[in-house]
Amino acid sequence: MKITFMLFYFDPEEPTINHLYRPLWEKLMAAGHHINIITPNPTRGVSASIQAQYTKLTVEERAQMTIYRVPCFTYKPAKFSKFKLFRRYVSVSTRLSKMLKKVASDIVFVSTNPPLLYSYLVTKHCHKKGIPVVYNVQDIYPDNIFNTKSVIYKIFNPLQILSLKRATKIITISETMRHTLLAKGDFNHKISVVYNFDISDVDHAKALPVTYFDPQKFNVCYAGNIGYVQDIDVILAAAKRLLHDPDIVFHIFGEGSQAARISKRIIDENIVNTISYPALSVAESGALYKNADVNIISILPGIIKTALPLKTASVINSGKPFVFIGVDDKDHQEAWINDIAGLVRIPHRNYAELSRALKSLKETKPPIVISPKIKNKFLKTTFVENYFNAIIESAN
Repeated sequence: MKITFMLFYFDPEEPTINHLYRPLWEKLMAAGHHINIITPNPTRGVSASIQAQYTKLTVEERAQMTIYRVPCFTYKPAKFSKFKLFRRYVSVSTRLSKMLKKVASDIVFVSTNPPLLYSYLVTKHCHKKGIPVVYNVQDIYPDNIFNTKSVIYKIFNPLQILSLKRATKIITISETMRHTLLAKGDFNHKISVVYNFDISDVDHAKALPVTYFDPQKFNVCYAGNIGYVQDIDVILAAAKRLLHDPDIVFHIFGEGSQAARISKRIIDENIVNTISYPALSVAESGALYKNADVNIISILPGIIKTALPLKTASVINSGKPFVFIGVDDKDHQEAWINDIAGLVRIPHRNYAELSRALKSLKETKPPIVISPKIKNKFLKTTFVENYFNAIIESAN
């Protein structure tokens, strides 16, 4: 069977999402299936000389995998603008969906990246040609950015609904997100919830080449994306309240649209108990989670209804207490959040409550207790088996 994956990023880029998909590809190929990858010319985190190698359509053969690289609109990072990013999204969506029409496929796999237009055009083609399509909803656009009363939401939400209707199978990554999708229509018969696994492989994490954490201090760690939906400002506000406590040190690792602003704020406001660092590799991040005294997941209120941070499984697997900022009872349907001893929830961007919680954790150092049932939700084997079965069942 020929299974086509529509990807926004691929080698030599290193997107975190592909760390999820690689073991799935391996299982599919081991079962005798052929994988097609349709992806745009690489731009993210690669040099100009490497980018120059992909100015024309290329087709690569790797054992049971064929990679189609499609040249799309590209801009230099120094000349970034939201309009150019929009042009890139439109170019990728239209050109890759056109390439799909030329590639023989028994089933197509598409995710929500880039936002919406890609999955809309892909599911439209598959629906017209009678090709089964598995739609992986890793985040829910436009809900994750726009208010439901906004004009943009009212324009794009119907396109999201059409993508959901056309999909043969929908996989989303949390019960809360399934609940959000069901509010858009009766899709319950084709939605599966499969939690993302620990791509950092915390259990086998090696020692970091650089010592970031002072063992004599209480090290608070945030490691992950630093964008518009991650609430790092509430962490800095809590850090400022704890400046008088010399034993608590905050470490912020990551990259994203807000990373430069966060680093500048730390310097400008003289938040001397907080250190910012560039993002580490996926493997190195595992050692961070494992060696911190407490890990932080921080999102804006309501975001859990549309996305669940990929680092969640790694933080759970670290065996360390962690704080989940931006979630309260009305936002989520996740029973496991209520069942983890050692998990502290901070709702409503409450930096005063966060500072008190961290001070208490420093003093009490409570153990974290996670049941095998919860751990099983976030296993790689669980993820791969469920995705594999969804693809095979959709094709039959």
